[in-house]
Amino acid sequence: MDNLAGLAALLSFLFALVVAARWVRSHRPSFAFWTLGLLIFAAAAAAQSLGETQGFEDHVLLFRLFYLLGGALGVIYLALGTLYLFVPRRVADVSALVLAVLTAVVAVDAFVAPVDAASLATPCGLFGGAFSSVAPVALAAVIFNIVGTVVFAGGAAWSGWRFLRARTHLDGVVCNVLLTAGALVIAAGFSAAKISTATGRCTLTSLDYLGGYEAVGMAVMFAGFLSLGRLRLRSPGKSNLPREGVSVP
Repeated sequence: MDNLAGLAALLSFLFALVVAARWVRSHRPSFAFWTLGLLIFAAAAAAQSLGETQGFEDHVLLFRLFYLLGGALGVIYLALGTLYLFVPRRVADVSALVLAVLTAVVAVDAFVAPVDAASLATPCGLFGGAFSSVAPVALAAVIFNIVGTVVFAGGAAWSGWRFLRARTHLDGVVCNVLLTAGALVIAAGFSAAKISTATGRCTLTSLDYLGGYEAVGMAVMFAGFLSLGRLRLRSPGKSNLPREGVSVP
């Protein structure tokens, strides 16, 4: 892999290993679903990297994997992990069950829906033209990404604000700010690529940019997670907020 999508895949995989280690120690479901989301993202970025170098039009399976994992599933599973921090366990468990059913439906559609292979040589095809706009996988790519980004980035931003307002655990503020920023960078990359294709500039440039957004966003998120507990920043104020459950521990 000699492009930025490959770097994003590597960073996401390493990030997943770190989060998985936290899950092994704590057995908290939030870590389990964040690990799954990061692994999904790593696989999607790897498929994107291979598709860029080998040609999606000659490897339709890579496109199906890239669209399913990167377009539809990665962000929503990160959001599910965040949901376990903010809602009652029963609500989160029901949400996980519903998402599992929807994932099965979307995955089947991703591999059986007709693909216009000729359009895969351009970003217009990669970002919507190859699948029908009413196909379940195409609808999921829109709905899951909007909901997932709002929940994941919004949850991190809210946690950071609560720490800042409490004037304590300032390393938690830094962590959540970077998680929010990284998630928004990745979301901006997909938006920029879609806008580029929608305006008729159907060149591979937008896909190259996407890999850059993904690599930068994932690096920022990874740095934020690693900063927690290592910056040794804490204001003298006392907080009545529990450290567990309001941020990524």
